[in-house]
Parts: sequence; structure tokens; C-alpha cells
Amino acid sequence: MNNRIKGILLAAFGGSMWGVSGIFAQSLFTHYTVSSEWLVGIRLLFSGILILGYSFFVNKENILLPFYQRKTALKLVIFSLFGMIGVQYFFYKGIELGNASTATILQFAAPIFVYAYTVLAGEKKATLREIVLVLFTFFGVLLIVTNGDLKSMSISPLGLIFGIASALAVAFYSIQPRSLLAEFGPTVIVGWGMILGSIPFQFVAPITEPGFQLTWHSLILLLLIIVFGTSLSFISYFASLSYITPSLASIMTALEPLLAAVLSVVVFKQIFGFFEILGIFIVMIAVLLLASTKEEAYVEMVNEQI
Repeated sequence: MNNRIKGILLAAFGGSMWGVSGIFAQSLFTHYTVSSEWLVGIRLLFSGILILGYSFFVNKENILLPFYQRKTALKLVIFSLFGMIGVQYFFYKGIELGNASTATILQFAAPIFVYAYTVLAGEKKATLREIVLVLFTFFGVLLIVTNGDLKSMSISPLGLIFGIASALAVAFYSIQPRSLLAEFGPTVIVGWGMILGSIPFQFVAPITEPGFQLTWHSLILLLLIIVFGTSLSFISYFASLSYITPSLASIMTALEPLLAAVLSVVVFKQIFGFFEILGIFIVMIAVLLLASTKEEAYVEMVNEQI
């Protein structure tokens, strides 16, 4: 197996597992009285431990290095509280109030907000091509949430709000820690971001108080979310960047919303209308075209971290 194929398979596995983890979470919300606060708390804590373990034992990195300086430690705390918590909590709350496929595709549109920030911050100038892609993305989202009927919504208003909030959080999550990622590497920053981000949830929904009946089925779903849907997916994606370019790896993450939509049909018998399906493909194509533009290297950071 050559390095290019190895990198594509690693990125595809990471993107696929992210998509599948949303389905596992929806299954927990559907069959058990699991709160998104408890699920996010336990997911962040144990996933962070596993990722830092990989960073320390496999990559031989100094995982305490970000705490040596007060400035970098403060940046890491801000990233954890406003970036990591926002991304994870809003996403799972969107699944709890809506469904996995819609929450995933709304979060997948995050590069649009990254693009808007860089234009407003003066980091780049907008082009007609990019503006058209942004408009197409919003049009696709409109089709998804209305199924072509502007007088009604196919998802709950709260589900839509949390989905958009998740995309905004991903934009912050991708922009704010750029200097930290460059200095300490993604596994160290993401690992600590998860662990620190899990702490506030222990005051709201401690992991020792799940609030639902723990069965073999629920435990298996939890393990799948933590190990495959988070830890291995992050590690696999980061490893792919050693063999292929970030733009190619980001294209493979399109498997996330696509797989989430397909599994929603198979597992939950969810029925998509014609306009919803059309909207999903419009959003995916528009975002991938924007993210694959060579001049938009900053957009690729979104897909490297989701």
C-alpha cells in the first residue's frame, strides 16, 4: 500500500467515524434518558485521556509544554471553554433536539463562518466565486430545514439554533488556537482541550450520575462514541496528514454528513424529502469547493479539527 492510499484510507476512516458517532448518540437519546450534558462530559474526559496518551506514548510529545507559559496556558483554557465545549455540546444538543443527520450537515457548513471571519478581519479579500459558494451553502441549508416549504420547518427551531451555534463554535474552535496548534501540535491541544472542557460538565451532570439505566447496549454505544467516534477518528485523521495534503484529507471528511444521512435512513427509518436531499448535496459540494481552493488554507483547518 503506497502512502497516498494509506493517507486517504486514514482520513476516510476518521470522517466516517465522526459521522457514525452522531448516529450512536442519537440511539442513546432515543432509547435511554441520556442528557447531552452527561454524554458530552464523559466523552470529552475519556477521549481526551486517550488522545493525550497517544500523544505521549506514541508521538513522544511533552504534553505539559502548553502549561509552561501563562500566556499559552490561558489560550488553551479559552479554547477549551469556548471552542471545545461549544463544538461538542451544541452538536450533541442539536442531535438530542433534532437528529444526527441535520446536526452533522449544519456543523459541516462551519467553513462558511471561518471564511466570513477572515474577510471581515481583513485577512483576505472576497471573490465573486467564494460569495456565490457562500450563498449556495445558505440556500442548501434553507432547503434542508424547510424541505422546500418556506412556511414550515422540517426540524425543531431549537434543533436549528443549536446546529448553527455548533457551526459558529467550530469557526471559533478553528481560528482561536492557530498559534497553539502550530507550536504544540494538534493532538496535545485537542487532548487537553477535551479534558479541560469536560470539567464544567461535572458540576452539571457528573459522570458518576448517568441518570439512566446502564446496560450492555448503552455501554457499548458509549464505548463506540468515545473510542471510535472520537479518539480513533481524531488520531486517524491527524495521522493521514503525514501522507496526504490537508485539502485532500478535508475532502474525505465529506463522508461524515453523507454517512450520517444514510444511516439515519437505515437505523431510524428517517425519510428525507426531495428538497432536503438536494439541500444536503448543495451544502456538501459548496463547502468542499470552498475548502479545496488553494488560497483558502485557513478553511482546511476546520476539517482538520472537527
